[in-house]
Amino acid sequence: MPVRKEYTPEFKDQAVRFVLEEIGPDESRKQACERLAPKLSVKAVTLYNWVKQSAPPKPRPAVSPGSVEELRAQNAALRKENRELARANAILQDAAAFFGAALDRQRR
Repeated sequence: MPVRKEYTPEFKDQAVRFVLEEIGPDESRKQACERLAPKLSVKAVTLYNWVKQSAPPKPRPAVSPGSVEELRAQNAALRKENRELARANAILQDAAAFFGAALDRQRR
C-alpha cells in the first residue's frame, strides 16, 4: 500500500502562490498545475485541488435592469436590425429563386 504524504499548510500556500504567479496568460490553472507539479514533487491532481480550494468562487455578475429609456432604445435598435435582416433575407431568397430558375432553363 502506498504511503500517503502529508503536506504542511505553509507548503500548500506557497505551492498555490507559486502556481498563481507562474501561470501563463493563455494557460489554464490545470495546465499550469500539470507543468509545475514536478518542480514541487507533488502530483498534478493534488496541486490542482489545492489551487481550486484556495481560489474564491467567481461571483456572478449582478443583473441590473436598465432604465426604461435604455430598454426602449435597445428594443428599437433590435427591431431596426430585425427589419434589415428580414429585408436582406428576402433579397437572398429572390436571388436564389432567380438563379435557380436560370439553372433549370439551362438544363432543358
